[in-house]
Amino acid sequence: MAFDRRTLIKLLLRSLLGLVLLCVIGLAVAAWWIPRHGEVWLDRTLRERIAGIIDEASVEGYHFAMEELTTDVRNGDLVINGARLDFGPQLLDSLRSGTHRYLFAASVDRIELRGLSFWRLIWGKEFRVRAFELKGPTLAYLISGVTVELADPFAGLGDGPSISLLSADTVLVRRASAMVEDLGERLPVLNVGGLSLMAVDVHAYMGRRRSGVRLAVGDADLEVDGMSTQLADGAALSIGSAHLSVGGRSGRVIDLRHSAKRDTTDTIARPLMDLVVDSILLERFEVDRLISHQELSTGHVAVHGLLMEVELDKTLELAPRPPRSLPPQALLDLGFPVRVDTMNIHGAAVIYRERDDGTERWGTLPFTGLDAEFRHLSNVPNAIQQYPLITGEVVGSIFDTAQVNCRYSAELDGSQQFTLNAMVSDLPVVVLNGVTRPLMRVQMEGGLLERLEMDMEGDERKAKGSMAIRYTDLKLRVEPGTPRSLHNSMFGNVLETMLTEAYGGGLTADRERKFNIDRDPTRAFTGYLWHATREGLARNLTPEAWDRMREMLRSDAEQRRGQRAARRARKQERKGQ
Repeated sequence: MAFDRRTLIKLLLRSLLGLVLLCVIGLAVAAWWIPRHGEVWLDRTLRERIAGIIDEASVEGYHFAMEELTTDVRNGDLVINGARLDFGPQLLDSLRSGTHRYLFAASVDRIELRGLSFWRLIWGKEFRVRAFELKGPTLAYLISGVTVELADPFAGLGDGPSISLLSADTVLVRRASAMVEDLGERLPVLNVGGLSLMAVDVHAYMGRRRSGVRLAVGDADLEVDGMSTQLADGAALSIGSAHLSVGGRSGRVIDLRHSAKRDTTDTIARPLMDLVVDSILLERFEVDRLISHQELSTGHVAVHGLLMEVELDKTLELAPRPPRSLPPQALLDLGFPVRVDTMNIHGAAVIYRERDDGTERWGTLPFTGLDAEFRHLSNVPNAIQQYPLITGEVVGSIFDTAQVNCRYSAELDGSQQFTLNAMVSDLPVVVLNGVTRPLMRVQMEGGLLERLEMDMEGDERKAKGSMAIRYTDLKLRVEPGTPRSLHNSMFGNVLETMLTEAYGGGLTADRERKFNIDRDPTRAFTGYLWHATREGLARNLTPEAWDRMREMLRSDAEQRRGQRAARRARKQERKGQ
């Protein structure tokens, strides 16, 4: 037995010695092979692995290439110059036919990875780095008119259980640009330039069964120097700059502009809107939810320096209009989640211009110095359950003269029910000539609108309410220079006669009337309000006009009776002589 134990020990020692010897030989071979062939093998393997990973995210017809790859095994550094991912021109037909939902191309001047675990990259398909930097990347999307998430090109990565694709202490992106082109013409072209990103503690990982990429970020700052697009109706939309901060939970957009497309050959009347916003500031902004879930969630939005100019040329042919939703339903119908606790608008101006098809002249209605606050703007079910009403208040001036106050609330349960209270005070009516003369050929001569208040409630089908109005010494006439035939058809002589001093001069009234109106489903909410305003004014002004007419007729009848009595008296006097 002792002999057997000694023999076993000798065998174990010899085996151990042989193993050590093999390790020494292996290390010697590696020491000789790595300097001569290791870099070449590692370079080739890394190229194959990188190309393989990208190919897994692509479809047939894509091609990946890079000009140069250098590695530093000792420090774990990898640098790629001139990397490109392209698709063949034959894929354009498959995109138009609907076989593919998108095409994706990318290039980058330089990729630097510091502190990279090469073995995890080669054997585990994992990018674990200390720092990851992209210089001069360009991204291009072509979509076919269907909804596509920008993470779709990466949705094919991975097969089995959840694996980490990228883990980095720091991610830097410098001088990036992007382009999205919609062959379906919903969003013809979107260009983004001067994009830079600094992020820390970044983890991009993949769920089971090709469920797409999920992104987790400890902190990040995103800067964009410019963004522009052309909308489906030909309008141009641009942003001067933007900044988003994950850690600061904030966002900033500078110089937002919307410019309507104007064509001198247009034959169809359509509202043209130009919009300029100096800045939009977002506080308690969930930037990570915007990136990972495409959800806009923010505690407070402040809009500064908004100027909106809208014009409508009614001399052109009116085209059929599709049904329009009221604001709460339009919010519920958005294709992505939105939650804004409070939105404030400071120092805004809204200018509406309209060209009448009869006079062929432009009238202008200006609202200036507008400050507004809207609360609980959301289409998220949990938020709606907590706050089922949108509420808002607006104050400002009309014609830079009279004060305007408005309160608004609307249900978010899909009923489209709303209430509105609007009031205008201390308006000299002569300032209305900028609207009444070019659009109605009516000239305001004098008077003061002391108070006009409208209460209105309704839904997308009909509304009811009341209008209270108080005005003094209201005088108006048909605009001088109006053709005689049109002057007569507007009862100009009657109007001017009934407001002479002989019949009491200007109109004065203080009354309230109720109204009921049906909504034109093709008109926007502003058109709905204008319809209610016209109905309320008509119900308030008509009684006063009829009273003045009756007073004028009584006065004329009394004058005629007096004249007849005077004539009879003169006749009797002559007979007596």
